[in-house]
Amino acid sequence: MAQDVRRQLDDLPRLVLPAPAAESVVAFVGSGDSYAAALAACHLSSGRATCWHPTDVISDPSLLVGRSAYFVSISGRTRANILAASAARKAGVATVAITADKKSPLAMACDGVFELGFKRAGRTSGTIGFAASALACMHLATQGRTGCPADLKEIYAKASKAAGRLAGKVRTGPTIIILGDSFLFPAAMYGALKFNEVFGSRAQAYPLEEFFHAPLFGLKRGDQILVLGTKSDDDAALARRVKGLFVDCSMPAPVESLFYAVFFVQHLALAIAKRKKLKECYFVRNKKLLKTSSDVIY
Repeated sequence: MAQDVRRQLDDLPRLVLPAPAAESVVAFVGSGDSYAAALAACHLSSGRATCWHPTDVISDPSLLVGRSAYFVSISGRTRANILAASAARKAGVATVAITADKKSPLAMACDGVFELGFKRAGRTSGTIGFAASALACMHLATQGRTGCPADLKEIYAKASKAAGRLAGKVRTGPTIIILGDSFLFPAAMYGALKFNEVFGSRAQAYPLEEFFHAPLFGLKRGDQILVLGTKSDDDAALARRVKGLFVDCSMPAPVESLFYAVFFVQHLALAIAKRKKLKECYFVRNKKLLKTSSDVIY
């Protein structure tokens, strides 16, 4: 995981991004990390992109009609995505797989395939795959206007330093709740998934304002709240109201703030794992749960 986090600095700036579709509107389909990556792109698209779970498309393929549909999956083996791609093709929708494996079942189920070219250290919690997927989707959603931030190294270094300072204050249980609005909500989703995978913690993500409607009332003593926000909002004050930790993701552009948040949660999980002297992610160690997960997903 540490290797994958570091490799982002080398591989992301060199990543070949897909050519934007001729259509002005696109749709993304994915689950897990891939859904969060696609959702981040939608928030930067000025309404030109939509994002769906595979089961939504299986139930109603017409959701994609009139749009170029991109099915996002690093492995290309997610069963629901494959079924959704097949349903979309039957409905006459142009389908493209965005995957790290151009020979995967998902690639075979789509009209076209775009292979994400990056190196991986092995079976570990998703890091570079998520960032690469997000970049590809953002490029498509903004018709080529969004690419890898030029100041990626500075964003990475700043986020790493902030995560190191905060790591000693973060509890990994009983529940960690990560909040963020707009384009920072997908980063909150991604962060919650990392805490699930790396520590086996109960972790959840909510849009910041949505949390105060009802989830607030499920808050228990000992729960940890992280708020991903910016100085321009009232997010810091809301974090104090619930005795949470505020993470300032302020950067000159939204895509830079998003990558700051992503790098922050990656480094936070890594720093806490090192502090706990973990040798492997929880999801890899728990063979029983891993088998159940694989049986359902693949």
